[in-house]
Amino acid sequence: MHRPATSPHRRRICLIALLLLGACSLAPGAPAVTWRSAAIDAEVTGELFLPPVATDGPMPTVVYLKNLSIPRLGRDDDAAIIRDLVGDGCMVLVLDYRRHAKATSPQLNADVLKLRRDIAGKQRVLLADRPVDVNRLFILPEGFRLRRDVEFARDGDRVLAMDLLYPASPVEPAPLLLEVTCDNRERMGAFSLLYCEDSLVEGATFAGFAAAMVDHPVAPPYKGIDSMPADLLKLESAVRKARELARELGLSGRIGAMGFSRGGPPVAMLAARGRGDSAIQAALVHGNRYDYLNLLPDDPMRQRFQAAWGPAQENREHWANQSVVTFVGAQTAPMFLNTSATESPEYRHGLEQLRRSLAATAVEHVYQVDPDDRGHRVTTDVMTLDRIYTFFRQQLDR
Repeated sequence: MHRPATSPHRRRICLIALLLLGACSLAPGAPAVTWRSAAIDAEVTGELFLPPVATDGPMPTVVYLKNLSIPRLGRDDDAAIIRDLVGDGCMVLVLDYRRHAKATSPQLNADVLKLRRDIAGKQRVLLADRPVDVNRLFILPEGFRLRRDVEFARDGDRVLAMDLLYPASPVEPAPLLLEVTCDNRERMGAFSLLYCEDSLVEGATFAGFAAAMVDHPVAPPYKGIDSMPADLLKLESAVRKARELARELGLSGRIGAMGFSRGGPPVAMLAARGRGDSAIQAALVHGNRYDYLNLLPDDPMRQRFQAAWGPAQENREHWANQSVVTFVGAQTAPMFLNTSATESPEYRHGLEQLRRSLAATAVEHVYQVDPDDRGHRVTTDVMTLDRIYTFFRQQLDR
């Protein structure tokens, strides 16, 4: 029987279909992946999916967690999400938790840290033979998509952007948590996230939120000097962009912000001075300096601040304008203040100054100093993490 000739257009369609099919197939010759979960204390198995076009350089990498025991927020199916991630140039490792009872929030925060350590730490034991870009490693729960490098501001030649993790075609509108990174060079920098034991962004997705990591407003190298109001204006642009995306993606438009270490003061300032469409509804801040006119006498940064801003007594207004406590008032968003009993004295002192200011102006807040030895790190305690996400849920679901 005569077969009609295939048109060039039809051949192109077939080629594209084959590429997409290949993109969502197990990597040729790759053994099935097995990895031990800290959350469930058991082995999970996985499949590796590679982009259709090979690259010699490091690739953005997504670990996609499926069959969890938390409500699925996004309605798009796994195959479509994985296909699109691969099509966007990401290597994707899919791990199957088989509905284990412990695959829930905030227990899964432990797996965020272990995955990052095993893939991007000093001793790589997972995907060690693959070209992983350790500073573009994302961990997604099932039903979530990733939007990378969303620009929200420019500072000269520097582009400020965020990476957004969001439920695809959400079952119901979810609120959004933004974290201001404490790495000025790489907002998802592996070294910083592991050193700080920071699982807040990914943990937010397990707890029922969309989440984003946002560039710090100060360009590298960071010397401990923030600049208000310029830094605040950049973060307000981030909030406005996030709210614009929320409308596009079916999110609720309610936004909270989180800041650890150098991310704390700009987030607290954002919470204190929120205005209009750039206002946030809640914040998590950790130990740092929030009242520059009341530093400890032996604060190790005092001379550096003086060199940047001039003597405090002669430039009180400028020093005050860098201080969050100056702007705390009725408009200030509720805050969760958290630090460790072994954090540095100047950081614990600074957080106490912020607590006093919030209390004096009757701003709703939680103040928690954990009796642990973690020092300058984010909490990994499941009870504290649960309190943090519950706090945001209470504030953002209103």
